[in-house]
Amino acid sequence: MEIIRGRLRIAVTYRQNAAFLLAAVVMQIFILRVVWTSLYGETEVVNDVNLSSMLVYLTIANLQNWALQDPSVSSYIHSRVREGQVAFDLLRPAGFVPQMLAHLVGSSLAMVLFAVAALPVVALAGTLGPPVSAAAFATWLVSLLCAYLVALLLNLILGMVAFWTMEITGIGVLYYLVNQFFAGALVPLDFFPEGLGVLARLLPFQATTYTPVAIYVGRITGTDALLAIGVQVVWIAVLVLFARLLWRAAVRRVIVQGG
Repeated sequence: MEIIRGRLRIAVTYRQNAAFLLAAVVMQIFILRVVWTSLYGETEVVNDVNLSSMLVYLTIANLQNWALQDPSVSSYIHSRVREGQVAFDLLRPAGFVPQMLAHLVGSSLAMVLFAVAALPVVALAGTLGPPVSAAAFATWLVSLLCAYLVALLLNLILGMVAFWTMEITGIGVLYYLVNQFFAGALVPLDFFPEGLGVLARLLPFQATTYTPVAIYVGRITGTDALLAIGVQVVWIAVLVLFARLLWRAAVRRVIVQGG
């Protein structure tokens, strides 16, 4: 809890940085709104998706993707490894992985607070709307929690790559580009070509963004929504197992000189 509170305080202290990052997301939402509105033109419905539903999807998807994908903790992990400070983390009673998860939780909580505060601006840049039904809203909340856990584990795994590479800036940029695309933040998975759509649904990124937002706007309903949440739960289990195996391999590589 102290780490979570500390990470929250850091985010609030350096709120100008979060504000600039949020401004970039708002600009992206606005650009996507203009582009998709132009693509639809006079057509009301494309692939069974009307324009208003598409704009709500894009707005929420990008805001949610931004709030759950804070890169600062991955950078923190790699700096601890590069500078040898990870030796002190390993000596602490809580354990390295729980500490990093606490950093991630605190950071994402701060991002969510910033996102909620920016909703009026986001509504002007994009399009916000209510869920299609009360049932969809309840299912979306469950799916959103699962999406958060998947995103949390992916960021933890990304940070642990530093034990092998010592530098993850380039990998991080590549990860966030791939994540945005395959998560469906730029183009919903319904619009992917058949082969690319199958690939996207086999990767964990869609579980962080597309699944909960598609439930919110009514693209996934009923039994399909429950199955989609089941896929998210499977990905949580797979990523937990992978993170445990990765950590066991990573800790064997720790050699601290000097400091």
